[in-house]
Amino acid sequence: MNNVMKEYPRIFLQTGDCFLAVQPTLITTVLGSCVAITLTSRDRGVGAICHAFLPNSEESRRRGERDPQVCRFVNTAIENMLQGMTKLGVSINTLQVKLFGGASGIAVRRVEDSSYNIGRRNVEMAHKILHNWGLDIESEDVGGSQGRKIHFLSSTGEIWMKRLTGETTDAMAKGDPLAGSEF
Repeated sequence: MNNVMKEYPRIFLQTGDCFLAVQPTLITTVLGSCVAITLTSRDRGVGAICHAFLPNSEESRRRGERDPQVCRFVNTAIENMLQGMTKLGVSINTLQVKLFGGASGIAVRRVEDSSYNIGRRNVEMAHKILHNWGLDIESEDVGGSQGRKIHFLSSTGEIWMKRLTGETTDAMAKGDPLAGSEF
């Protein structure tokens, strides 16, 4: 992993942001109840990632709020990334899709089915929107009560993930020689 970190430009993705990479870039973010959705066109070598923390922008719109940060919501973040990919000439049905995050907070651990479980609601919204676009999720690591730190290589779709408890896993980079490396 250390070689990968030195080889590519690095970005830290803040809560409520999206990033569309047209050159190979290593994007890092830390998730709790938020979700990160990655979209990769391996053929074109481009990728996108979001760090969304609320499931649906409709509640804010009903209250008359205009939010300039479209990527804070799962539904509008996905649509924003798909529009960006389309503008680059990427065919939506060729995208590799991955989903991470959606942990429950301390306050809702005992009431997993609670409407307060924003992590679960974020994951459900991501599944719904991606399904509506006809996209299958290739791999995901969601739910539970632990946060996650992920590194996403935009050009290949490779993911390195570390649970915030200290346990390191190579969740999605099947057969990658960097599996288990420290970062």
